Amino acid sequence: MPPVNFRLLLVTDRTQAGSRSLPSLIRQAISAGLPAVQLRERDLSTREFLPLAQEIQSITTSHAVSLIINDRVDLMLALNLDGVHLRSDSLLPFPVRQLIGPRRLIGVSTHSVDDVRRANQGGADYVVFGPIFETPSKRSFGAPLGIDLLADACRHSSIPVLAIGGITCERVRDVRRAGAHGVAVIGALLTRDDIGEAVREFNHALET
Repeated sequence: MPPVNFRLLLVTDRTQAGSRSLPSLIRQAISAGLPAVQLRERDLSTREFLPLAQEIQSITTSHAVSLIINDRVDLMLALNLDGVHLRSDSLLPFPVRQLIGPRRLIGVSTHSVDDVRRANQGGADYVVFGPIFETPSKRSFGAPLGIDLLADACRHSSIPVLAIGGITCERVRDVRRAGAHGVAVIGALLTRDDIGEAVREFNHALET
C-alpha cells in the first residue's frame, strides 16, 4: 500500500477559478507548497480533458507533486499518473488495484461510515469523507455530516481520512481533532485572490 504523504489535497473545479486558468493557479499553489492535486473536471469530454491533464501533469511532475485523476483509470494508466480517485458509486478499489498495481494511490469518496468501512475492506489507500460543513459544491451529496460523524468515520478507518466540504483554515483544527489525517479543499483555495497565500495558511494550520 503506497503511503499517503499529503495532508492538503486540492480538488479542482475550474468554474471556481473565474477568468484565471486552472494550470496557472495550480502552478502558483505548488510553488507555495501544495503537495497534491486531484483533477476532477467531470464535465469535460476525453478530448478536452486530456490536454488539460497533460499540461497539469507537466507542472506536478517537475515539482514532485502527486497528481490523482478523478475516476478515469484509463487516463491514469495512459499518462502514468500517481493515482485515481473513485466516486462512491464507481468501480470498487480491489479490481482497480489489480489493474494499476501496488504503487499507485487509490482514493474513494465516502458519505457515510458504512462507505468508509467498505473502502477500508476493499483496499483503498485513503478516503475523502464529507461534506462535513455546508458548501455549495457538495449540496448534491446531502446535508452536512458534521464533526461527530467525521470522528466516528475516523474511528472505523485504518487508512487516512481527508475531510471535505466547507473546509476553511479556521475549521482545520476541529477536523484534525476529530481524527482526520488532512483535508481536501476546492473553493477555499480556488476562489482566493492569492492562492499561494491560501496554501501557506492551510499548511500552517495543518502543521499546528
